[in-house]
Amino acid sequence: MKTKPKEKRERKEPLSFGEVVDRLSADDWRVLIDLYFCRCMPLSAAVEHYFSNDPEIEFKKEWLTADSNKKIELTEKTIKRCALRGERRMRDLFQGGLLEKSSTNPDEVRKRPEDRKNGFKVEPWYFLSHRGLRLVEVRINVLEENKLSKLELDMERAKKDHFWELAKVYMDIKYKLMLVAGARQFVEWDWYPSLTIYGHKETSEVRPDAILRMMDQVYYIELDRSTEPIQRSPFTRGETALQVSIQNKLERYRAVLHHSDANEIQRNGIIAFILPDAIYETRLENIRTAASKVFSKNHNTQVLVGRTIQDILDLRFELAKSTTEGIG
Repeated sequence: MKTKPKEKRERKEPLSFGEVVDRLSADDWRVLIDLYFCRCMPLSAAVEHYFSNDPEIEFKKEWLTADSNKKIELTEKTIKRCALRGERRMRDLFQGGLLEKSSTNPDEVRKRPEDRKNGFKVEPWYFLSHRGLRLVEVRINVLEENKLSKLELDMERAKKDHFWELAKVYMDIKYKLMLVAGARQFVEWDWYPSLTIYGHKETSEVRPDAILRMMDQVYYIELDRSTEPIQRSPFTRGETALQVSIQNKLERYRAVLHHSDANEIQRNGIIAFILPDAIYETRLENIRTAASKVFSKNHNTQVLVGRTIQDILDLRFELAKSTTEGIG
């Protein structure tokens, strides 16, 4: 007896741009805007920042009468619920065409199938799609020269670990510092993930990893992961000016910040080297030494070095305090 062939399920047409926008909640906008500034984000971080909840809130009645063992069980259930909630919401944004994702380990792709480890498929990483980029830039009124290009984002996928370390700086600023202080994003502070600073007649330029603005003070953020030498190699001739080094980068900053046409805000900008992976003080001291050679007397105020953005802001506060006391 022949069985009837299964009827094909009708494929739903993709949602229009307007339909996608209409379905976005305030929390969805928060995810998309943060992802714009972060460039990339793993699923676990999205769950932690946007979809996590306390077990006391998740299980109100049960938590009040629960003993210690029951509370452990409820906590585990809460973690699973939040993870599932996050996966569903990110999937909805993905299906709306606002996100792209990748769960492939690029280091395993190059290997033969039999040599690949179980880690070939890893945790999903999310990126804004072209539609997502356009949507966020319209929402937050991004100026043309500040816009992120899709090509840039695609190239940066291969360096997602570096950009996620930079994104952590942004997340710390927003959720651990600014929200606690009640400062409004885009008004009292802002974060520019893609902006080039030009020197005299645009003949010299420098491109920080990001720029942090707090009122009229700007910080040129440089995320250092100890991959660049501090000074130029003495054995290189002719190509020395093109060689990548911390000292070379600082000299480009000096040319851009101190040229005659630079405005006061640009000239007084602080170059902030953040070293999240630094274990010892040696790397930090070497960068400070390079700054003293390039900026001479101004190196203590023009270049700040720390392991976190909190270190940088603390140093800036101490400088402002000592200046005020000196005037008094």
